[in-house]
Amino acid sequence: MIYKISINPLIDFSKGTEAKKRRVIRDQKNPSVIKVGWYQTPRACIKKSISQNGNNEEIIKGLARLKDKVVEKPRQIQNKDVSMEAMRRYLNIELPEILKNHNLNIIKKRSVKSTWINDVEIIVSPDVVFTLDYDGVKYIGGVKVHLSKGNIFDLNESKMVATILNKHISEIAPKYNAIPLPEICLSIDVFGQRIVSSAKKPEKILKEVEKICFEIKQVWNVA
Repeated sequence: MIYKISINPLIDFSKGTEAKKRRVIRDQKNPSVIKVGWYQTPRACIKKSISQNGNNEEIIKGLARLKDKVVEKPRQIQNKDVSMEAMRRYLNIELPEILKNHNLNIIKKRSVKSTWINDVEIIVSPDVVFTLDYDGVKYIGGVKVHLSKGNIFDLNESKMVATILNKHISEIAPKYNAIPLPEICLSIDVFGQRIVSSAKKPEKILKEVEKICFEIKQVWNVA
């Protein structure tokens, strides 16, 4: 049996009712073939901003493009409005100094985007993965961006995302001859205007994720 879930639905599963948990698993087992392009512009602009040490010029350009974009259908209008709000909120998020003051070597092509916990594949798919040199040592980190106006993660949920991300980064680190650094494995919740780094001692959180994954497997077989 193959159990596979993306990291954001895993968080939704962890806090959901029994009915919600079954819906999450059904959606993971039978993903929609029609993908709605929500937040495409803000996600692309935010990734560029992070890659450029927090330079917000791309955000400003993205806002200008969206402002001038003519849309007519209600869904398109809603997508435009929330996308512009997302970018405005991102402008109020301050990246850690280490990301702003060091050259980031962006790793664009990555064959592995998942980690495994308790026989469940968790699709992490970081938005940005990078290495940087600090005091003569090569470190590796990453960023996972959460864009959902109606589903803001709290501090503990963001910490869980960042810690799972850190596990993934630690697993791919040897390929890039770099040392994983929890402080630069970051979960950014744009609408919550929150940026959270991985736990330095991840054991407690990963134990919690193990329990969630155990329940995922149980629900998977009946959903």
